[in-house]
Amino acid sequence: MDAAPVIARGHNLAVLIPPVPAAALPYLQAIPETRPTLVVTADADCAVSLLGSCPRGPSLAVSGVARAQRQLAAGLPSFLLVSACDALSLLKRSALRAAEFQTVVLAWPEQLDEEGHAALETVMGEIARDSQRMILVGAAGAETEALIQRYAFKAVTFGFPPNESSETPSPVKLGPASFVVARPGQHEEVRRKILDALDPESDDAVTIAPCPESREAAQALAQAAAGAAASPAHRLVFVVEPSQLAWLRGVFSPLTALRLPMALDALERRAEAVRARLVHTLEGENLDRELFLIGPLLSRFDPAEVAAAALRLGQPFAQTAATAPDTAPRAAADSAVAGVPSWAKLWVGVGKKDNVRPGDVLGAIVGEAKLAADRVGKIEVRELYCLVEIQAEDAERVVRALTGTTLRGRRVTARVDRGHAPLSASRPGRPGAY
Repeated sequence: MDAAPVIARGHNLAVLIPPVPAAALPYLQAIPETRPTLVVTADADCAVSLLGSCPRGPSLAVSGVARAQRQLAAGLPSFLLVSACDALSLLKRSALRAAEFQTVVLAWPEQLDEEGHAALETVMGEIARDSQRMILVGAAGAETEALIQRYAFKAVTFGFPPNESSETPSPVKLGPASFVVARPGQHEEVRRKILDALDPESDDAVTIAPCPESREAAQALAQAAAGAAASPAHRLVFVVEPSQLAWLRGVFSPLTALRLPMALDALERRAEAVRARLVHTLEGENLDRELFLIGPLLSRFDPAEVAAAALRLGQPFAQTAATAPDTAPRAAADSAVAGVPSWAKLWVGVGKKDNVRPGDVLGAIVGEAKLAADRVGKIEVRELYCLVEIQAEDAERVVRALTGTTLRGRRVTARVDRGHAPLSASRPGRPGAY
């Protein structure tokens, strides 16, 4: 069934397509250019990429609220693409006249976070009742059904699997495939890592592709991969963004993650080597003198913290005690003051609700910012966000590296939190404590 006539007549509709801008092209192009259209996305990057894939004029993709406010003052574009949060900001500034749009498109609203859903609720409350509603989603299910019922009542559906009462059989899964999650623009870099990890006899024995634009495109890839396979070992690997996985799982089965060696793996190997050295020392050497030296500290600090401090010093306690005994306390005090790093605190927009753990955040910082773990301090995971101590000179670098990445399927936003004292201000110099 062709969706174009339904769109042209102004009926509500819901379409199941992969979260790929090109997949939305036929549906957005079917909207008459004389009909002012508002496209609401999960973030500004999605709005800009949709406009790039589906150009129409005069059109505007909002990437900055202040600039968009000036542009909207010149008149209502026929096609406005904006994130839910930016749309709310423009609405509060009286720059967005939501009731004047005759068609509203919600582009993959399942990607919205809690703040985005709240913003969408407010924006949709300002839309005219008789406006056309179009919802593009990447996965079917109860949450999608609730979105359709709430924002596009009685929508005509396209691409959804038949329900249990339907006599139409469900589409057959296309077969096995693997996936690697990556950021936009990383395809070539990830392709090289895939080939290095699989080490096939020939590069032709692996088909590596981005998320397909449709089921038909996915089927063509599966058939081409099967035809090109010189042996049963042929692999079909997709390089995708986290938001595209739900759709891909509905098309391929089994769909398995392909693990690539990352910077975090190298960190773990180094950590294992350190642990092995510690075990050798604990099991094979007499530590009575060291235990005597640290005994008074065990009543004030957790033993794990004492061990961590010893690792930071990087030298045996006996050597420290044997060197200049009369001046050692003064030297230690001077070193403690001179060597205390300046800590900054970062706000990272993922938390317990996203099933994020401190180790996930540490791994993202090490992997994305290429930062040594000992330059990271306390990591406090709260319900909606994380607070991370970082050495001050690395703060902006880590913010740039984390922002735009994904963690547990959520796009990450990070910023330097300048409103509070460091989390461990009372006990400086505790890198890696979480």
